[in-house]
Amino acid sequence: MDNSLKEELNTGKNDLNDYFNARFDLLRLNMAENFSKVISGFIIKSVLFFVMFFAVMFLSFAGAAWLNDLYGSHVFGYITVAGLYIVFALVFWIIRHKVIEKPIIESMINIFFPPEQNIDELEEDE
Repeated sequence: MDNSLKEELNTGKNDLNDYFNARFDLLRLNMAENFSKVISGFIIKSVLFFVMFFAVMFLSFAGAAWLNDLYGSHVFGYITVAGLYIVFALVFWIIRHKVIEKPIIESMINIFFPPEQNIDELEEDE
């Protein structure tokens, strides 16, 4: 009986050790997935920002040149475009918390802490 108890305890210990190793591996895989999502999102958004920056810059030069022709001046078109950017920057500054900070925080929370139903589905698969 004493041998049987030791065998049961060893089996239980091995099962517990296997369980914790499996959970640790699952945690590492989830962290790798989340990190990959963050990095890929950053790269995609960086490329889009780069392309859009040049598109807006060239459209701004074209608009300023058109306004220069419209005004008959070499300066007022550029001043008008700069003024529009200043107004845009002020509006953006006023709404930055609602438009930028809150969605970024929420997306990071959703990436690193998925909803509980996803964790329940993983446990059901085991």
